[in-house]
Amino acid sequence: MKFIVDLTMGKLVKWLRIAGYDTVFYNSVEVDRIIEIASKEGRIILTRNSNFIKRRKKTLEERGVQYLLLASEIVDMQLRDIAAHFMLNLKKNSFTICIDCNKPLTNISKEDVAGKVPEYVYQNYSEFVQCNSCGKIFWAGTHKKRMDDRIAAILEN
Repeated sequence: MKFIVDLTMGKLVKWLRIAGYDTVFYNSVEVDRIIEIASKEGRIILTRNSNFIKRRKKTLEERGVQYLLLASEIVDMQLRDIAAHFMLNLKKNSFTICIDCNKPLTNISKEDVAGKVPEYVYQNYSEFVQCNSCGKIFWAGTHKKRMDDRIAAILEN
């Protein structure tokens, strides 16, 4: 499932990417372009802008573009609503997409990260993934546990 999200909801984009969902930003001023991208790429529009939906509902339906109007400003509630509406498993594919550039992460050997990560990380972790686009390297540090715990809490509520 792929999403397109208003620029004003940047935290939501980050968390959808953490959960493993291909998610891009859009500029809410370019309404027709948003619909075109969503239609062409099979993306679901996520927005808090009810006027956008009211003005373009017919066009969205004609183009077969799915959308979800989100009520909450709080990212945890937005994620919960999206997961419930689309029956998403926010844990299944987590940490498979780069949170910065939205490209897939691939496994990289410990030997290949030598000198590219802090020495402490190299000594204490054995599994690494890298974004083939931006080159950023990730590992399952304490931040991953906090993110996993947050997703679990979102799903429990």
